[in-house]
Amino acid sequence: MSRTTTRIATLTGFTATTAAAGLLLAPAALASPAAPTVAPSTVTGEQTFTVSGTDCPAGEEPNPNLVAVVVENGGDDGIIDVTYPEDDGTWSLELAFAPDAAPGTYAVHSACMDYLGFYSTDPNATPTPSVEYPDAHVTLAAATATPSTPTTTPPASTPSTPAGTEWKPGATPNTPGIASTNASGTTGSTAAPGTKVVKVLKGFKPHEVVTVVLHSTPVVLGTFTADAQGVLTVEFTLPAGTPEGTHHIAYDGTMGSHFEEAITVSVAGAGLETTSSSLAYTGADIAVPLAGGVGLVLLGGATVFAARRRKEAPQV
Repeated sequence: MSRTTTRIATLTGFTATTAAAGLLLAPAALASPAAPTVAPSTVTGEQTFTVSGTDCPAGEEPNPNLVAVVVENGGDDGIIDVTYPEDDGTWSLELAFAPDAAPGTYAVHSACMDYLGFYSTDPNATPTPSVEYPDAHVTLAAATATPSTPTTTPPASTPSTPAGTEWKPGATPNTPGIASTNASGTTGSTAAPGTKVVKVLKGFKPHEVVTVVLHSTPVVLGTFTADAQGVLTVEFTLPAGTPEGTHHIAYDGTMGSHFEEAITVSVAGAGLETTSSSLAYTGADIAVPLAGGVGLVLLGGATVFAARRRKEAPQV
């Protein structure tokens, strides 16, 4: 059984400092036992700690023994509390520092003494400990700031290559069922810089929004939406300045679909696998001057033939 600090201070008129001084100055009747145990020996804030010991005789009614514990900090705002020992002489108290207590290491004074002597109303009465324990110590550590939990931002649906990380084809497997088709109007797997490229793919989720990126130096070619059957039609102009060689086009959908395919950039061979729709936009169509040239040749030939017929015709 224990009494609160306020109750003890009221009954005894002790402050932590005067109580500690009384315990230290009072002569011990018995040999000094082992120092009490403080667990944990280091606390923070208002964390509780337990002071426990042995060898305090229970005494007899109406004047049993009790154990007084004082934790002083050099002022009047230390900790004072008491408890009664068990029949085997063991005892324990659970204590805590005040919220405004300063960090530091504090002495823990403990003594086993008679009840009437401790609670005497005689201002000149000094309780005589039957057991005075060696001092123990408890450390009040400074509170440490709780680190904030970092906020994780979910990745954007648009794929990106982290700085310093080289994009590698095939690192993410293609989604089964997605394939590039040879539908009418598509431009195949070879194109020249500055030309229009048309791709038709099947197997995406219905109405899935797909971002198309040219690798290995990432260039976003656009965002396109699959139709109700999951067919995706992509049209873009191959960026001018794209070096010749094999590149890859990556298709990443907002519903988790992924597909990659190779494209060969070649100025000389661009016409081998392209339709007229993949020619560079120059503002003119060569079919018109070609047809005009052929017409002029035919017209000139007809004129020469007519002139020759007139020359060879017999005079009447």
